[in-house]
Amino acid sequence: MATTPDFNQFGDELWDIANVFRDDALHATERLEIFSLFLFMKLWDEMAAEEEEARGTHLPDDQQLIPDLYRFGCWAPDPDGYAREHGFSDSIEFCRRMFRDLAQRDSHHPTATDVRRLFEDVLFPLRYTTTVRALASRLRELNLREIMARGLGEQGERYDVIGHAYEDLLRRHGQDKEFAEYFTPRHIVDRMVQIVEPGMGETIYDPACGTAGFIVRAFEYVRGQIDQQRVSYTEKERRIRDLKERHLIGVEHVPLVFKLALMNMILHGDGSAQLQNDDSISNKAQDVHKGKYDIILANPPFGPTKQERIGDFEYHIKLYEALFIQHMMNALRPGGRAAVVVKEGLLFDSKGMLRKICRRLVEEFELLAVLSLPNGVFNPYSGAKTSVVVFRRPLGKDDIRTSRVWFYGVDSDGRDLGATRRPLPDFDTDGDLEHMVLLWPYNWVHQRDGGVRAIPKADDLAQFESQTSWWVTVEQIRETNYNLTAGRYCPHEAETVDYQPPEVYINRLLELEDEITSELRDLLLMVSHGDTGEMSQ
Repeated sequence: MATTPDFNQFGDELWDIANVFRDDALHATERLEIFSLFLFMKLWDEMAAEEEEARGTHLPDDQQLIPDLYRFGCWAPDPDGYAREHGFSDSIEFCRRMFRDLAQRDSHHPTATDVRRLFEDVLFPLRYTTTVRALASRLRELNLREIMARGLGEQGERYDVIGHAYEDLLRRHGQDKEFAEYFTPRHIVDRMVQIVEPGMGETIYDPACGTAGFIVRAFEYVRGQIDQQRVSYTEKERRIRDLKERHLIGVEHVPLVFKLALMNMILHGDGSAQLQNDDSISNKAQDVHKGKYDIILANPPFGPTKQERIGDFEYHIKLYEALFIQHMMNALRPGGRAAVVVKEGLLFDSKGMLRKICRRLVEEFELLAVLSLPNGVFNPYSGAKTSVVVFRRPLGKDDIRTSRVWFYGVDSDGRDLGATRRPLPDFDTDGDLEHMVLLWPYNWVHQRDGGVRAIPKADDLAQFESQTSWWVTVEQIRETNYNLTAGRYCPHEAETVDYQPPEVYINRLLELEDEITSELRDLLLMVSHGDTGEMSQ
């Protein structure tokens, strides 16, 4: 009998299923990729079957994303018997051909190209038919169709099955740092999207999109606006298609994570998004993305850069957070707005380059808000202290720059801050996050020629102050050499020291060690290319 996993147990269930690969002794990357593709086929098949029942018709092969021969529901009940029935020696030979054919799939389905991108360059690594049978059997037991049909997740939004599931799988696979990427918790994504309020016709960009959490949520947010419009069904479909094809742009550098993002978008009804497997901090990207986007939503990587080739930036320092924030400032079009997660060290570190970046953010842009998140929000991926910066690119040289900044200190996001992130009593409001969004002090006023202005919701700005929020003038920020941490300006009496769990401090020390090692390597390179004769005198 099929089981319907509880939301909080879903990751455990998938991890348990993924253990069927243990006998094939696959590398972690292979396990994750193969499991991802099989789970994708299972999910898509259930969604397609639901649509077929609603229509009362079955589409011919050339109009399907996956042809009948390879539909999960057709072969999964008896993989070896099905393989022999169709001329294959066993399920291994059948799956190899299936992967190869899907990598060359030619169909009239609008997302056929994306299926080719998913399966291209994938060599089917399994050796044992017992593994295929066990995997198919375990996936068949999951009633994923019921989960997708309910369409419910945190905050009652559509259940982000792939995003939630793979973040948990990546965490477990990544215990050896194989996949130590930063994936933004969906409740943080939701609140950032609510603050930025993307609208129809606006281009939305995430230069480090991971499993496409921001792109998915922005798509659903704008699609909800389209659904509420009093226009014909045909016009709604046209506007949704335009949103998919022209207004959602995501870039992910890691090939496997890019494929997870692509799967996520296909299963959310948007396989046509402009997802790109590319490097956002390359020289090419600085030209391609310059001044193009109305909205940027992102949680880019933190820490020392690990790649050799990096684009030219005004302030060049080998820290991902420093390069990505500059890339995003340059990628906004005039009147564009952004909400970006940054490592808090960027906001206060005394390094000259970092202070110059913060100065540019304040003096050349309109920095609107800094939303301080608690340590542990990104556990188990990272214990780094982070904030969300919200800013707008001025419409022109005469437009307003930063005059004041709204700071909000989030003490709780409704989960404990340890590795398990268990729900707390204030889970239903995401801790302080619901209050933060309700207190958000700005309206986005769209301009006739494009772009927005940020207009305070009331003349009396004091009504947006609370025990957790306060205003700071640009003059005060200049006096601190552009320190942008919330605690630096908190007007309330100093709090007692909040001692964090040991793993938080260990994570910080490891990050500091990485930075020191990177700088010492740079120094060694500089010294080794210098004039050693002069140095010895």
